[in-house]
Amino acid sequence: MSTPSLSENEKKILQILLAMNGQAWIDEIIDVSSLPKSTVMSIIELLKSKGLVREQSVYEEKYILSRSGEETLKEGFPEETLIEELKQGKPVPVKEVSEKYGKKASIAIGELKKKGAIRIKEGQLFLEKNVLEEIKELKNILEKISRQEEIPKEKNNLINELARRGLIERKLVKKTRITAVQPIAKQVIEKHKETVARLTSTHIISGEWRKIVLKEYNVEAYPPRLHVGIEHFLNLFIEKIRNILFEMGFKEVYAPMIEQEFWNFDVLFQAQDHPSREIHDTFWLEYYPDEIDANKTIIERTKTVHETGGKSGSKGWGGYWSENIAKRLILRTQMTAVTARSLSTKPKAPFRIFSIGKVYRPDAIDSRHLPEFTQFDGIISEEDMSFSKLLGILKEFFERLGFEKIKFKPAYFPFTEPSVEGYLWMENKGWVEVFGAGMFRPEVLEILDYPYPVGAWGMGIDRIAMRILGIDDIRILYTRDINQIKKYYPAALKALILLEKNGK
Repeated sequence: MSTPSLSENEKKILQILLAMNGQAWIDEIIDVSSLPKSTVMSIIELLKSKGLVREQSVYEEKYILSRSGEETLKEGFPEETLIEELKQGKPVPVKEVSEKYGKKASIAIGELKKKGAIRIKEGQLFLEKNVLEEIKELKNILEKISRQEEIPKEKNNLINELARRGLIERKLVKKTRITAVQPIAKQVIEKHKETVARLTSTHIISGEWRKIVLKEYNVEAYPPRLHVGIEHFLNLFIEKIRNILFEMGFKEVYAPMIEQEFWNFDVLFQAQDHPSREIHDTFWLEYYPDEIDANKTIIERTKTVHETGGKSGSKGWGGYWSENIAKRLILRTQMTAVTARSLSTKPKAPFRIFSIGKVYRPDAIDSRHLPEFTQFDGIISEEDMSFSKLLGILKEFFERLGFEKIKFKPAYFPFTEPSVEGYLWMENKGWVEVFGAGMFRPEVLEILDYPYPVGAWGMGIDRIAMRILGIDDIRILYTRDINQIKKYYPAALKALILLEKNGK
C-alpha cells in the first residue's frame, strides 16, 4: 500500500494529535496549531479521507446568561438593594417600594418572601433575616457562567434557582474529538517528505526539484463556477412599481415594522374586539410600552369616535375604548398603518403618497401564503377628490404597468366606504383580483383631523408578481436556493421586459 502524501499543515495537525496521546478536542487543536478554525476543519476532512484520523461528536449541556441575567449581573439583584434598605431596622411601606423600584419591586418582594427573609404586615415590609450572603453566592454563580467556568455539582440548587428566575438558559453545545489512527499516522509522518503545491524557478535552478514531492492534482476536476450577481426579479418588479408612481407624482413614505395597535387598527376605526386583532391574525411582542406613540389630542379623538362616533355622523362602536389595548406592540399587519401616520401630519392637499413594505400575519405556510409578505398602499387627496377620480388614477397606474383591461366590483373594507375590489385581465389566467380600494370613512378622517376627502388602496405585491412573472409558489420569491432562482429567472425577466415594452 502506498503511503499517502501530506501537506505541511496536515503533518502539523497529526504531530499535535500524537503529542496529545493521539486524542484532542477541535478547540485544543486550534489553540495549539494557531491555525484558523476553517483551515483546521478542512485539514481534518483531508486526514479523514486518507484514513489517518477519526472524528467523534458529543453534546454537552452548558449554561448561558439570558438577557435578564446579563442585566442582573450588571445592575445587581432587585432584592439586594431592598435588603440593604431594610437592614436599617425600620419597616418600609410596600407602596413606597413599588414606586421606587417599579417593575422590579414585585420580583424583589416575591424572592425575599420565598426565602423567608421578610414579612408583610399592614402594608409594611419587615426584615426577618439577612440573606445577602445567599444573594452574593447567586451572583458569584452568574459571574462564573458568564465566564463559562465549571460549576461544582453541589451548586446545582443555585443553578436551578437561576434557571427558574429566567436568568440563565440551558444550551446544548457540540464538541468534536479527533483521534489519530495509530500506528498508521506515525508511519506516515516518519516517511513524510515535504510536498510542494507549485514548482518555482528556484527549485529547478538549484536542483532541489529532485528531492521534493509535488502535491497531487486532479486534472479531471472542473474549476468552480462563478455566478455573476444579478438583482432579484421581485426587487426589479417592485422598482418598476416605484418608478411608475414617481412618474405619476407620488411621494414614498416610511414607518417602523414594529407598530402599536393604535396606528395599525384604532386610528383606522377597527373595533378593539375585531377578529383581526386575535392571535390567529396578529403577531404580538412581549414588550409592553408605557404610552401610545401619539399626541394626546389624536388619542382623545380616537377614544371619542370609537365610543360615540364623535362628529362623524356615526354611532361609533359603543362601550369603552381601552388605551391599554391600543398600546400593545405588534408586527404591522397592513401598510395602511404607514399611510395613516403620514395623514396624521396633515399634509397639504393636493398630495399623492404611497408606501411599500413587509407586513406580518400568522398564516400557515403553503404555495399561496407566508407569515410575511410585501404590501403596497397609497392615499390621494386633491381638489374635487372623488371616488370616480380614485378609480381613474388606479386605472392609469395599471395601464402604465402594462394592463389594458381592469374592472371594479363593489366590496366591503373596514375603513373605506364606498369600497371596491379591483380585477385585472391576465392572458391564460382570466380576471384576477389584485387590490382593494375606497374612500376613507368619515370616522377615520375625524380621528386624523383631516378636512378633505381621501382615496386609499392596498394590494399584495407578491401575488401580483407571481401572476406576472409566471411563478406558481410564493416561496420561490424568497428562496435562497440559487438553482431555484436560476430556474425561474429567464421567464421572470422576459415578463418584466414585456411589461416595460407594454407600459406607457
